[in-house]
Amino acid sequence: MVKKEFSEKFHNFSDGKVSYIEWNNDSTLPGFQFSHATGFNSLTYKKLLEPLSNDFHIRAIDARGHGFTETEAIPEKMYNWAVYRDDLIRSVENFAEEKGQPIILGGHSMGGATIMQVAAKRPDLVCGLVLIEPVLIPRRNLRLIKIGRKFPIAKIIPFIKEATSRADSTLKRRRKFPNRDMIKKSYKGRGAFTTWNDGFLDDYIDGGTKEDEEFCVLTCHPEWEAATFSSWKHNAMEAIKNINCPITLLQGEIGSTTQEPGIKLLKKQDPNGVFRIIKESSHFLPMEYPEVIQEEIRKIKTRVY
Repeated sequence: MVKKEFSEKFHNFSDGKVSYIEWNNDSTLPGFQFSHATGFNSLTYKKLLEPLSNDFHIRAIDARGHGFTETEAIPEKMYNWAVYRDDLIRSVENFAEEKGQPIILGGHSMGGATIMQVAAKRPDLVCGLVLIEPVLIPRRNLRLIKIGRKFPIAKIIPFIKEATSRADSTLKRRRKFPNRDMIKKSYKGRGAFTTWNDGFLDDYIDGGTKEDEEFCVLTCHPEWEAATFSSWKHNAMEAIKNINCPITLLQGEIGSTTQEPGIKLLKKQDPNGVFRIIKESSHFLPMEYPEVIQEEIRKIKTRVY
């Protein structure tokens, strides 16, 4: 199998440039577009996506405030993830129009929740979903969040507490480093990066940093990332009832952010779908078991086409 090189490109929208990477611009192949998790970027998933480049025409988009996308990202204006949904619809419209048919969407964590909302709002653009650890919050917990200070955070589901913890720790994150080697030294084997396979961290750094005269700087500002973690009030659960395409759901065994009854609702929408928990994996299963995900992405193509 021949691996194809990716190209770095931009969509020039009215509010700025949206960065994406692309493999195999072949008009005869089906389109597959991937959306990353909070704080990451499209290039982070290079080792996941590149082996699929003989099977698909692939694009992976840098979300607002991430990677090399150059659209407004003001933390005080981040209220929910609808902004990511609406941004993504523009790029999916572009891709589907170019292919002359709907495309398959894949997404990890925030990216998974976002592509669900795209499929619900614009079913004409989407013919299949590969959801990898999508963030799903049951309605009852959305109501608890709205109570605010009257409801102790300790009584909200562990996922909510984890999101709060991540937001707080992200605000303390160092953004500027002397060079990329120092970033790798600081991150390797720690925190979210503990279980990642070799190469993924290097790609994350390559796709999420820029150099100025003195420093190597993370392009995703910690305040924007923290605001994203704190913005739970979007309702990806509500979107599920409007999804009408084949679904593949892949979950980590340890600390999954995909909660019931979201799984039950997804199964109702696609009784013949694929619903797998990957043994010994975590929320970061794309970086831990990329071959498993590649296998399932190839399988959904046979269901769709």
